[in-house]
Amino acid sequence: MSSVASSFVLLSQNTYPDPTQVIAEAGRLGVGLTHEMGEPTVLNFSIDGGGMLIVMHVDAAHPDAAAMPVGPTSPEPSVIASHVGHYVVTAMDLPETSAHPDGLMGIVTAALIQSSPAVAAMLGHGAIFHRSDVFAAYVEAAGSQIASEIVVDITAARERDDRISFLTHGLGRYGREEFYVTSSAHDQGALDYVMALTKWMIADPDKQLPTGDTVGRTADEQIVVQRVPSPIEGRPPVIRLDIDLESPGAEPSATPKKKGWFRRS
Repeated sequence: MSSVASSFVLLSQNTYPDPTQVIAEAGRLGVGLTHEMGEPTVLNFSIDGGGMLIVMHVDAAHPDAAAMPVGPTSPEPSVIASHVGHYVVTAMDLPETSAHPDGLMGIVTAALIQSSPAVAAMLGHGAIFHRSDVFAAYVEAAGSQIASEIVVDITAARERDDRISFLTHGLGRYGREEFYVTSSAHDQGALDYVMALTKWMIADPDKQLPTGDTVGRTADEQIVVQRVPSPIEGRPPVIRLDIDLESPGAEPSATPKKKGWFRRS
């Protein structure tokens, strides 16, 4: 596990957050911080249990934000284009025995969002920026667990024949394969299913999806597990699931299948 982790927060105004508010928000979410004296242009905090948190304010737009991919939780392009500054957030010297740094970075980034004029945020390994309110809400809802919705990003793309695909980015950090899920462009439940898949794969390291097995959102849905080359050149193979909409709107069944698993409401 790396002893250094990072995140970025985009701002609508160039200002530093109040350290007292950051400490209060982080503490409410389960991470103890202590403000340390440092350079006037940098906020420094010691982290309970070990490590340092450094928040650097950059009085300019993030150099890559406007050209980055977007996902279902990204802000409108006009919001990204109009941001005027950003924070570079770095956690250093984290103990090797501490919990996964993604959980820590999610919490301290959410604390900064709640203490500043933030419009978007992402973890350092992320593929997309998330709306700041969405980022903070996912962290809040996760409690003591890792907020998989912000540590595993999802991008969407149009496929042929009126279909859409969702690709995950970040499951490899947990020793898991990425998902490539296709569905009808009109299926409102596909994105929720991809999010559920990522959450389960992080929460249950023993869960496996053998090629040729079936999964589904209901006990009757039979989506065949495939392994195919990643849509991104040079990346490892991915798990492909092609959602069939033969029974749109079907209610999840409580009866488990012999093979695979499914999300229950």
